[in-house]
Amino acid sequence: MREMKDSGVEWIGKIPREWDVIRNKNAFLCSKILVGDKSTHMQLLSLTTKGIRKKDIKNPVGKLPESFDTYQYVKKKNIVMCLFDLDCSAVFSGISPYDGMISPAYKVLECRNNMLARYADYWFRYISDKRTFNHYAKNIRYTLNYNEFADLPLLCISIETQHRIADYLDNKCGKIDAIIAHEQTVIEKLKAYKQSIITEAVTKGLNPHVKMKDSGIEWIGEIPENWNIIKMARIIDKTQNGLTRRDLTESKGQIVLKLKNITATGQIDFSDINRIKLSENEKLQYQLSDNDFLFVRVNGSKSLVGKCAIFQEKNEKIAFNDHIIRVKLTNKCQKKYIHWFLISEAGRRGIELLINTAAGQYTISGQGLREIKISFPPRNEQKCISKYLTNKIIKFESIITKKQSVIDKLTEYKKSLIYEVVTGKKEV
Repeated sequence: MREMKDSGVEWIGKIPREWDVIRNKNAFLCSKILVGDKSTHMQLLSLTTKGIRKKDIKNPVGKLPESFDTYQYVKKKNIVMCLFDLDCSAVFSGISPYDGMISPAYKVLECRNNMLARYADYWFRYISDKRTFNHYAKNIRYTLNYNEFADLPLLCISIETQHRIADYLDNKCGKIDAIIAHEQTVIEKLKAYKQSIITEAVTKGLNPHVKMKDSGIEWIGEIPENWNIIKMARIIDKTQNGLTRRDLTESKGQIVLKLKNITATGQIDFSDINRIKLSENEKLQYQLSDNDFLFVRVNGSKSLVGKCAIFQEKNEKIAFNDHIIRVKLTNKCQKKYIHWFLISEAGRRGIELLINTAAGQYTISGQGLREIKISFPPRNEQKCISKYLTNKIIKFESIITKKQSVIDKLTEYKKSLIYEVVTGKKEV
């Protein structure tokens, strides 16, 4: 067993006796060389959750500046750091496999002779996983300037040991990532199959021998002869936007749902909630009732607008904010069936046609929701379809949950492994 000593840094803990603690400035050089008028000949790069990736200027995803002249050079094996929004940013660092240019918002580091880029990449993954640098940031946006970053601690170990650690983690993490990728592929296939089952049931019914007719709606196709196509206006009683107050720092009061609480699968997720002290009038106006439909009203991503869930009453009173539209349906329909239709591929296609854009945001209005066209079977068939889908889909969800649990456990194991190896607690 190797002999250990106290590193003197709480979040590093004990390290091998032959290792030392230095500062980032002793291992990295930071240079910001602008590409200037050479930008037209440079490969645009982007820092992503999967590392540094090439970005196509001609077919961009997301916003791009009018000019790239203020972008900075990146060379192969440089480390790119995101030192702002440390509390919430999905990206923190990445080792570049390319020469190119990247946003001036990032810091580009070149390793000194005592630092191996591959080891540094794993070290910063550990820092990112635990958001270790958060408490060093003293401003609202959890940002570090370069001088603050340069003074933070880093482990000094031999280049030979760094190579051995990087090789070991490349091998182990590569195997873990392969398993995760396989499980994720299975999940995506299950989700796609699940969606096809939902869409088939709400547009074709459960009887494969029934006589069909043209619905007149391209994305719905043929429907059973005794079904109708109606607008949601026929079954909507009332629509209402939610509470405009935010008070996001408030930790007491009544739960007020936000758009993030509505999941892509049409559920309500209570794992991340806001509480606001509401007046009696606000409680009366925005308190949710059983079987209220909740739609995401506005977002910067079109794919999120129109997501919907059915609210089921809880032991405590719950309200909703103005990123959500509450829709109350009449008793002329089986509400669960309507929900199945709205989360189907056919329902999504119909919703997307009614989404508008304003000030860089995508929105849908209460009036827009009334214009959604749905396939509408007789009431008894709505009930049968709802029961069938509930029983069928719950099995898919169970399998997906188990697969996701495997991914989560492997992800946590990989994080723990990186921490133990890069800090010397596990000898390789």
